[in-house]
Amino acid sequence: AMPVPDAVRTAAVPPTRVETQQLAPGVWLVGGGSHNSVAVEFKDFITVIEAPLDEERSLAVIDAVTKLVPSKAIRYVVNTHHHFDHSGGLRTYVSQGAIVLATPANLELYRTVMFYPIPRTLQPDRLATFSPMFTVSRRPVPMEPVNRAYVISDGARTLELHPVAGNPHAVGMLMAYLPAEKILVNGDLYGPPAPNAPVAPPNPA
Repeated sequence: AMPVPDAVRTAAVPPTRVETQQLAPGVWLVGGGSHNSVAVEFKDFITVIEAPLDEERSLAVIDAVTKLVPSKAIRYVVNTHHHFDHSGGLRTYVSQGAIVLATPANLELYRTVMFYPIPRTLQPDRLATFSPMFTVSRRPVPMEPVNRAYVISDGARTLELHPVAGNPHAVGMLMAYLPAEKILVNGDLYGPPAPNAPVAPPNPA
């Protein structure tokens, strides 16, 4: 085996950077890194759209959301698709009591792989360490399928979730829309072109 250089062994990992930007009253972009989440405040709870990358990122986002709205818990975490850079933090939200909302195909993957009740000993996360009931009692992880238009509402604010069929990026894609605020949240469905670059033609229907 190759020896690990001292520079690698002693390298400091920079802290996860989180920056929040209010998009509308009670709606925040939670970014500051390579991937983003969106926090939406409802009367009695918070919904977070997207749990990217890993536990470290999720803990930092949860901390930022808790500082923005200290009196409310995160009830739902919306997952746009199964790629790890969009789902890697889901276990952390579940360990905090959140319900996962995703398309049925993705929930089946999460049920049989990501949340399968086996010990996680190599790099135990909070769900493995602090929420053993999912492993010991085989209690099902709280997840709800979104197989058609799905609405989260408290009577004042509405968040719509819409499955996207036939997209080549991933099976089981989901997008979120705030109709009153006219804010659409997507994961990897669209990226703006570089400055002064020609606009790409639309994908054929």
